Amino acid sequence: MQTGANAMARSGDIEDRGSRTIGDALLPRSNSLNLIRLLLASLVVLAHAVTLGGYGSERILGWTSIGTLAVFSFFGISGYLIAGSAEANGAARFLWHRLLRIFPAYWACLALTAAVFGWLGWMQLHPTAGLSAYLHQPAGPVGYVVRNSWLHLTQISISGTLAHVPFPYAWNGSIWTLFYEFICYLIIGVLAFAGAMRHRIAVVGFALGVWVVEIVITSTPVLNAQFDALHHWELTNVLRFVPVFLVGSIIYLYRHQIPDSGWLAFGSVALMGGSYLIPVGAGIPAASLTRSDLSALLLVYPILWLGAHLPGRSIGVSNDYSYGLYIYAFPAAQLLALWGVFRWGYLPYVILTFLMAGALAVASWWLIEKRSLRLKDIGRSPTRTASSTGQYTGRQRSDLLSSPTRTCAEVGD
Repeated sequence: MQTGANAMARSGDIEDRGSRTIGDALLPRSNSLNLIRLLLASLVVLAHAVTLGGYGSERILGWTSIGTLAVFSFFGISGYLIAGSAEANGAARFLWHRLLRIFPAYWACLALTAAVFGWLGWMQLHPTAGLSAYLHQPAGPVGYVVRNSWLHLTQISISGTLAHVPFPYAWNGSIWTLFYEFICYLIIGVLAFAGAMRHRIAVVGFALGVWVVEIVITSTPVLNAQFDALHHWELTNVLRFVPVFLVGSIIYLYRHQIPDSGWLAFGSVALMGGSYLIPVGAGIPAASLTRSDLSALLLVYPILWLGAHLPGRSIGVSNDYSYGLYIYAFPAAQLLALWGVFRWGYLPYVILTFLMAGALAVASWWLIEKRSLRLKDIGRSPTRTASSTGQYTGRQRSDLLSSPTRTCAEVGD
């Protein structure tokens, strides 16, 4: 029934405009964005396993990594979906939806890491010491949960565990990006509720302004040296991620004008590859601003285009495991490293990481995420979804069906 409705909306909308757009191609429940996000989370796992197992460097051409490109792609997809959510909901409900999607599973991950993973690490390091000693160590498990509870990661270690693995002390090196994801949510929320979403050029201008600042800093060595993991770290990441997220939002706002074009997707990827030849930026991906950060926004259209054309559209529509995989893979890999599994070689190590993290992701979805999302419509009064005549133009049908309450934003971003 849903497929038929989507087809009706698509054909009616194309008839109104005369050409197929990216908005037509990304009709809800008729795209593969959830599959794309699951694949992106898997790429992060594959990339991190290289470092966590001590097998070498994740870098590509010295300027980026597969994991970094996957994270940029996540931000672009989120920008597209969250713009729709901000446009369709009031301020309080928009924020409520974002809180429900991010925090319950995140808090559960922090608690499980501190109570189980960290404890196992402590027992291996100090087999005769008890629970009290574990709890009262500097930077202990309680501090790990409390200090990191609002997404800003300020404590990465737990009671000195993980001292003897290839990537020591850090229990979760993936979740730090969630802080900047939520900042992007707040930015698009403020833009929406200030009325900027009704004046699309204002969003374009804001995104362009942030990107220009990033270009100036990245291409000026004296300035670039002041924006890295040791200097102005939070601002560095805002400059890195916000333009990518906003390009996704801009594509959403212009979704009925931007064509569905494989050539445009291919051209964007080619232009991004060519930008790596421009000699600007530092050389440590994720820890400093590099040339790949400047061109990351060119990834957004191609990744959305893939989401419109790849098969597997039913994957993740009802059950979305990508978030759980993303937040649990790093601690799972570190626990396996603690047990010496990395010595078996990359392939066994990464397979076991997927198995452990996958099981945790499934449990996270069914026990935490799905139950939390049931609360998203608390206090919402039933709304009418048809006009008094029951008639819509193709554009109206498309907009109705592309409401974020019926997209993968409901179970994903």
